[in-house]
Amino acid sequence: MKVKLSKIQERLPEFEIIHFQDVDITGVSYDSRTIEKGDIFFPLEGENFNGHNFIPQAFNNGAVVTICDSEHLAQYIDRKEPIIVVDSIEEGLEKIVNVIFSDITAPRVAITGSTGKTTTREMLVKILESKGKVLNSDRNYNTLWGNAKVLSEYDGHDYIVLEFAMDRKGEIGWQSRAIDPDLGAILNIGFVHAENVGGIRNVYETKKDLADYLHRSGKPLVLNADDNWLKKIEAQYTYQLLTYGQEGKDFRLIGSDVSLEGTEFTFEHEGQEYTGSVKAYGKDLAYNALAAISLADLLGVDVKDSVKALKEYTALEGRFEIKELNEYVTLVNDAYNANPTSMRMAIETFDDIFEASEYDRVLILGDMKELGKVTQEQHRLIGELVKRKNFTKVYYVGDYYKDFGLGEKLINWYQAEVIVERTKRNVRKKTAILLKSSHSVGLYNIEK
Repeated sequence: MKVKLSKIQERLPEFEIIHFQDVDITGVSYDSRTIEKGDIFFPLEGENFNGHNFIPQAFNNGAVVTICDSEHLAQYIDRKEPIIVVDSIEEGLEKIVNVIFSDITAPRVAITGSTGKTTTREMLVKILESKGKVLNSDRNYNTLWGNAKVLSEYDGHDYIVLEFAMDRKGEIGWQSRAIDPDLGAILNIGFVHAENVGGIRNVYETKKDLADYLHRSGKPLVLNADDNWLKKIEAQYTYQLLTYGQEGKDFRLIGSDVSLEGTEFTFEHEGQEYTGSVKAYGKDLAYNALAAISLADLLGVDVKDSVKALKEYTALEGRFEIKELNEYVTLVNDAYNANPTSMRMAIETFDDIFEASEYDRVLILGDMKELGKVTQEQHRLIGELVKRKNFTKVYYVGDYYKDFGLGEKLINWYQAEVIVERTKRNVRKKTAILLKSSHSVGLYNIEK
């Protein structure tokens, strides 16, 4: 990217620019330690930090311009470098990002949802890479500043695929206004981040902001027709809408099957039946695949080509990743993160693949974080699901053991690591172990 500061000055006259010089902006940064020459610096603010304190370091490391709110301007007024003065960093970030990337012609895809964003993004990238050059983050960039960093790497790409995440009210709308996606998908509504926004209804309202933005802009949307919350959007959306799932009008899921070879799914589109597969595990992957196929369809990719491309899709690290520790013991690491939906799906998939008649089956589960008022209830419901299954042993790591209500309590992830190591060393019969918890519990790090 290369943008003149004068472009921002012309498009955003409401922002005063102190010490104006018509510099070339060639990148964006919110971390003064990793500034590259030519970057614009966005001094982010949080509970325990204030990026304004690092403006001098940012300039010293190569930034050519910074934004600064009026409250902090006085301490930098004597500097010689250009400073864009804003009333709030959030407003400035939104408007300036929108201007900086306004000339990009490649279609921008926004994917949001409580679960499955990264998987769906990677599936769509796999499809689109068979058709052209795709700009996509291989890192966990799904905030506005992270996505701005991704967009700064644009270099004639044919497609741009982004995740929109949230941990507070209004964040999806904020990202939408700044990045101006050309099409998008909402995968599902669940309890992820419910604690931060005050309940699942507010999760829905925040995710819905993407649909509202696309609708106002006359742009297409993809929805999961089987999600009860998203049915409300489906009923209201009057522009181009594609739906998928068992109740999907455009891509109707007929069925799916999971085995050690991967996940196979069958669906119907425009009167024709298709069978697809991925080299990854979980019945939920059929939904992710149909979301990706729907988005690709909007981008002009033939459904047959999408199905063919997805056959080469493999599981992401920490997402139901199956690893044979030796000839007897198989470890399933699905502990990159957890919420009630993904926890339930992991247990069901594990139960399907590793049948009790063939394996000793061990669960090592841990807390699901950020559930707010429903924390106790959701851990209890997962415990009840496990009780109905015929698992050999169950262990639990975390604070919500009493709510979970069964198995042996472990103090920390290190004890879980010891159990895995002892099983690997001592067991001489077919045994499968499932690791599943929120990332902060630490189970993700076992046998990496």
